Amino acid sequence: MAQVSLPEAHLELVLRRVGPEVELLVANLARPARLMRPPVRVELEELAEAAREAGERFLADVTRTGPKTLSASLAQALKEPLKGLRRPARPPDEAPARPATRRHEPTELPGFGFELRDAGVPTGRGAARATAGLLAPLLAAGEVWLSLPGKSEAWKISGPPFLTVLELSRLAVELSRAVELGEPRFELAPAGVKTALLVDLKSGQAKVGRTGTAFPLAGNVLAAALFHLGESLAAAFAEADRALVSNTYRVELAERCREGLSHLRGPVQPPEAQRAARDKKPRPGQGASRPLKVPGRLRRLRFAKLWEQRGLPDAEESRLLLGRHGPVYCAPQLASAFSRKDGTLLWKRAAALGVAASADGHAVAADIARVYGFTGRGGGARWLHDHDGIPLGPLLLRKDGLLLTLSEDRTVVAFAEATGREIWRLAPPRTQRSWLATQGHRALVGTDSGYLYGLDLEDGQVRYRMRAPMPFHGAPVAWGRRFLAMLGRGSHWALLLADAHTGESIWTCEPDLSHLSAPLPVGSRVFIAGERDREGMLLCLDGKGRRLWERPLNLGPGPYALAPLPRAVVVTSASGAATRVAASGTVDWRVGVSGEPLISALPAHTARDVTLIPGEKVRAVDPRGGQVLAEVQAGVGLVALQADVRLNLYFLDDAGTLSAYRLGSHFAVVD
Repeated sequence: MAQVSLPEAHLELVLRRVGPEVELLVANLARPARLMRPPVRVELEELAEAAREAGERFLADVTRTGPKTLSASLAQALKEPLKGLRRPARPPDEAPARPATRRHEPTELPGFGFELRDAGVPTGRGAARATAGLLAPLLAAGEVWLSLPGKSEAWKISGPPFLTVLELSRLAVELSRAVELGEPRFELAPAGVKTALLVDLKSGQAKVGRTGTAFPLAGNVLAAALFHLGESLAAAFAEADRALVSNTYRVELAERCREGLSHLRGPVQPPEAQRAARDKKPRPGQGASRPLKVPGRLRRLRFAKLWEQRGLPDAEESRLLLGRHGPVYCAPQLASAFSRKDGTLLWKRAAALGVAASADGHAVAADIARVYGFTGRGGGARWLHDHDGIPLGPLLLRKDGLLLTLSEDRTVVAFAEATGREIWRLAPPRTQRSWLATQGHRALVGTDSGYLYGLDLEDGQVRYRMRAPMPFHGAPVAWGRRFLAMLGRGSHWALLLADAHTGESIWTCEPDLSHLSAPLPVGSRVFIAGERDREGMLLCLDGKGRRLWERPLNLGPGPYALAPLPRAVVVTSASGAATRVAASGTVDWRVGVSGEPLISALPAHTARDVTLIPGEKVRAVDPRGGQVLAEVQAGVGLVALQADVRLNLYFLDDAGTLSAYRLGSHFAVVD
């Protein structure tokens, strides 16, 4: 037995020797788990000859096209196996194994049964001697069926029972989650079934197909039957061959089913004395996001809806910030803050010519005659001044006693925080769009005319003006005493690094990518994601602008968003797919799409050692292993996501609905 893995495509090529022949199977372990085509048998000598010819041609092509890329030691390591394939080899004569059948009937109705047929292939032979063929002994032929009251076989799926049960166990996890979240219905339709099993989770009734007869079936009962099926199949393989007891695929299936059954048990109430002792413990601090305290390995979270605010205007042009007491909604002509606990309106600022607000409660509002300054929850303005009627907001930055904002996304205006006096103003010529950022004692203003201005915050004096070969795109990103800026025109993009104090350009990198994300500095490296030939790529640069490595993302079409993790970066796409890539270039984990694509790619958020992946379904994952801990339905209109230090979630969609969810419970596996 042997196995060749293509982990990025979730495909496994399995080779099983049957006498003088080799049986080839291609198994897809993604959703749904299945065989890509029926098994194919070829002569062993023909397979060895084809592998040798392909290897020799590949080695010759690489030597001809890139001789410097192939070292002598690597070339020798490739030649040695090819020499071995030239020697004739005849497999030893073995008596064919007797076809054995293992059949498991369901003990209860409704229930699932399965039948394993060895088809003459020794189930566990070779599994103890080599680890490359772990999947091969599990792909025995057979079938899985569903038994219902009055129907011994409501439907039946032919094929390797392991792949069928693997997919059914995944559906069982989704079903238990639907029961926990109180969803109204669930449809059980694994691959290979023409008629689905429809379960009404509210009434506890089910039927086969749309026109079938309804019969009583609770959602948790069906989930338990699915998990019991997985445990029974795992036990059957272990009984057939003791070498399969430690098989990683079998162990993973058994652990998933065992954990699923543990989640179906009701909550255990602690004794009154212990509950009182827990209530007396001091609450954690409000300013830091501490990891969840769990007794073992965190495996599952549950979120409950807290409150909802509807009808917020201009949601597609707004920003969602996180203040001390709850979320802050910033639209062009409105800014509002809501209570974290129940969604009560804490303060509201509205003005005809725009409102600029920050997360800490500071706001600047402008009408035709005056400009007003607000601080915190107070209903009255802290100061007011005459105004020349230019629009303001919605961006507001606080720095060194100044309130900085933009007018019509072009002109930069600075007000004194205490008095409201306008300190300075910059209107870049021949500019339609500007981006504002602060770094140290500098205000950095990039423009679409190709100029970047470095101003003194104190008086607005222009200390330098940089000329770039292409327009600037996006706000400059601080990196120590330097800043990163994105340049682009059409399909041509570049990344610029310059000194924030003097404006001296250090280097410019053209990554040969389109739809670039905002650059993300992590330590001494810079990450940037984009598309090349409609394939996503992640590029890593060092402090001197040299390419260290690049990796394919396999997340679907761009654009992409980046978020930092310790010694790693998380890349997300609009479809909800995400991957974690370490600073060394290793792809640690990847999660697939979560529904229809969003309007744009949103960055991941990490709070309390849980990473939240935006998508139609917002997923909470373990930042180290990528295991999905929870899913919360957000909808395809999601435009902003925030998470606070208590792991409360806030979703804003394009219809102007702000939703809040709290962490209801968390589960861990105790060793």
